[in-house]
Amino acid sequence: MSSTSASPSDLARGGPAAYPVSRWYVIPITRRIASRLTHTPVRPTHITLLGLLPGLSAAGLLFADPGAGGVAAALVLAAWFADRTDGLLARSQHSASPFGAWLDANIDELHDVVWHAGAAYAAAALSASQLPWFLLIGFLAGKYLFMTGLAEERTLNGSGEPQPAVPAAAGSCGWIRAAYHLPGNSDIRLHLLIAGLATGWMTAELALVAAYYNFRWIARFGLTARRLEGCR
Repeated sequence: MSSTSASPSDLARGGPAAYPVSRWYVIPITRRIASRLTHTPVRPTHITLLGLLPGLSAAGLLFADPGAGGVAAALVLAAWFADRTDGLLARSQHSASPFGAWLDANIDELHDVVWHAGAAYAAAALSASQLPWFLLIGFLAGKYLFMTGLAEERTLNGSGEPQPAVPAAAGSCGWIRAAYHLPGNSDIRLHLLIAGLATGWMTAELALVAAYYNFRWIARFGLTARRLEGCR
């Protein structure tokens, strides 16, 4: 689950802006784990691949037993611990690499898809409703359009970072910008998913992420189109 709102420096430090929830319990533990593994043969890619075990198990469990949301939530959290540990270990060992970053990002996206597919299956089975499947389609379509838009912006800008499509807000309106970007934080979305699995409110979580991604791609499309039109 890649974050779309925190700055690179925040991500590197694991500060409040990057991990507003995890900073209270996940980050301190993963820093300690990374520190202990620094001078061992364990490499960040080992941790990244290890995270696949609980990650895929969480999705598989939801398909096998729709009522096992609580256990699936714990497995998702375990995968999140691995996801936070590999980057810290790469920095402590000075072993960060393009391959490691690519592998980590792809596993994050794989987890995002299979977790929500499992949640949709479980929610549909428990509620005897097809609504979760439609919400899953909305989530996947919205995320695809949003991420495609970001990739196209990077190409147009000739850089690795998209230009902000939302003008910076100041003063009393700052909370609007903060609220707009808050769901873009992977830490927030991850904990919403865990809460949805643990409480059985999986349909509500699917509705939230589907609405979020579709709102973001529509808003970004309009604002980016207007900005590019002004550059002609």
